[in-house]
Amino acid sequence: MKGYAGNAQTMADVAAVIEQARREGRDLATALRIARVTLAYISGPEPDPEQARALADIDRHLRDITG
Repeated sequence: MKGYAGNAQTMADVAAVIEQARREGRDLATALRIARVTLAYISGPEPDPEQARALADIDRHLRDITG
C-alpha cells in the first residue's frame, strides 16, 4: 500500500501496536520493539526509502533508551 493512505494506515497500525503493549503493561522499550517488528513486517523484504528511514529511527530510539 503506497501513498498517503498507505502511510496513514501504517502509522495507525504501529500506533495500535504500541497502545496495546502499553495497555498490557509493557515498558516503552518493549512497545517500541513490538512496533519495530510490526513496521518491518509491513515494509516487507525490501522497504522503500521512507520505510527504511522509519526503521532506522526506531532502532536509534531503542539504542537511546536501552543504553
